[in-house]
Amino acid sequence: MSRVPCRPLLTLLVALLLGVSAAADETTVYLEKSEALAHVFPTAERVVELRHILSAAEIDGIERHLARRLDEGGFYLYAAYTDGRPSSYAVIVAEVGKVRPITHIVEVTTDGRVGRAAVMIYRESHGAEVAADRFMEQYRGMGLDDDIRIDRDVINIAGATLSGHAICRGVKKALAVVDVVLLRRDADERAELLAGGLDVTPAQASPAARAPSPAADDGRRVVVERTVMGTLCRIEAWTPAGDGDPALRGHLEAALDVVAHWDGVLSDWNPDTPLSRLNRAPVGQPVTVDRDLLAWLLDCRRWNEATGGAFDPAVGSLVAAWALHSDAPGRPAAADLDAARRASGLHQIALDVGAGTVTRLADVRLDPGGSGKGYALDRAAERLRARGVEHALLSFRSTLLALRPPPGQAAWIVPVIHDGDGRAVTSVHLADEALSVSGGSFHAFVDGDVERGHVVDPTSGVPVEAGRLAWVRHAQAAGADALSTALLVRGRVLPGIGGARGGWVDDPADRPVDWPATGP
Repeated sequence: MSRVPCRPLLTLLVALLLGVSAAADETTVYLEKSEALAHVFPTAERVVELRHILSAAEIDGIERHLARRLDEGGFYLYAAYTDGRPSSYAVIVAEVGKVRPITHIVEVTTDGRVGRAAVMIYRESHGAEVAADRFMEQYRGMGLDDDIRIDRDVINIAGATLSGHAICRGVKKALAVVDVVLLRRDADERAELLAGGLDVTPAQASPAARAPSPAADDGRRVVVERTVMGTLCRIEAWTPAGDGDPALRGHLEAALDVVAHWDGVLSDWNPDTPLSRLNRAPVGQPVTVDRDLLAWLLDCRRWNEATGGAFDPAVGSLVAAWALHSDAPGRPAAADLDAARRASGLHQIALDVGAGTVTRLADVRLDPGGSGKGYALDRAAERLRARGVEHALLSFRSTLLALRPPPGQAAWIVPVIHDGDGRAVTSVHLADEALSVSGGSFHAFVDGDVERGHVVDPTSGVPVEAGRLAWVRHAQAAGADALSTALLVRGRVLPGIGGARGGWVDDPADRPVDWPATGP
């Protein structure tokens, strides 16, 4: 199926709604979501949450208001009800201050003016003065007809200029989103849209003091994160009330060290890793390899066999032929594509476990992108469990591994938003389980009249179409990672493996489908 090119908006996001993208040592959580809703809607009888994916027309309308490009493809919007009808709205937005996003909530009245506003999460080491009520109160009454600029409409705070600019942009964006998504609709259309929302009415007691809040009543929350394997890896963990383990942060950092170790084994960007050295090894000659690399290869062979070859890490030659790691991917010449196809396939990698050797039977190059992150998360989770950490969520954004949920909760709740063309939304509850999402239009490129993504079909040697999305839940992160790649390549037709469940979307008319578990 052909598609016209579309820009990557928020093409693939797997994230927890709040508090799951914060820096370990510089984060201040001022308000959790329920507290934020109580702050902006102190007298509401009912509050409805709308998880809204924007249409192309809505994006255009918002961008006209802002006179700039909109990065997001969807928002969490809220409607407060009084006497059975909406009395005001709110939206959660995030704008980058100096280097990290500031998450804030903005109330918008029914006549399109700012009501209450509050900073929810601040992630910088300086400039947090913008979270003060006296600063945020300056926005009250402003509308889309106001410039909303520091030193013009808003009095600046010395040392917090960049943060102030970010809040201004966020407030303007909130006004634009509410105007386009809600206020422009007639009453019946607006009521129909909000009827599909979720009741999230908070307790109306606002917190007595908006102070740093790394803890909850039922436990102590610690978050660490690090850029590794080319993206952000984040671990959130909870200590049950009364335990007060002061070593928890050290345990989480040690788990990140494990992930970094596997980056040092599996990176194909670093020329001095065991994987890179294997990719350069002479064809036909057995070479002794790092035992960790051998363990990963054995795991890859397991998933390769289980999926009938739909998951295959030995596609590095095809990735190179299509220049998928470059800024300008594109279709190779027919002869180059044929040569890359002949130099692909895990069947051309011979493993001798007893001798600890690997033989490249052809000029095959291994690419860790299909399971490396999941495999690293599994190993990091082993470290956490060995040190007694039971309540944790490990995340590479598109691959997550949940241990036991936070104390007092039944599961980690993970919204999954796909905006290849803005068409699929689901929310996954995870406990002692992994989730991996593959696909979407992020970094898509045009091949003739088809828009393609960056996952190669091992059989055809051609990247899959960019609109596809697959997600898989499995007991192991490596399994979820590999199986979501396989499901993306093969579509609906895959065997059930080890309790895996998944969904697949290829067309706006398609619905997410269950993937039955039928095998051990």
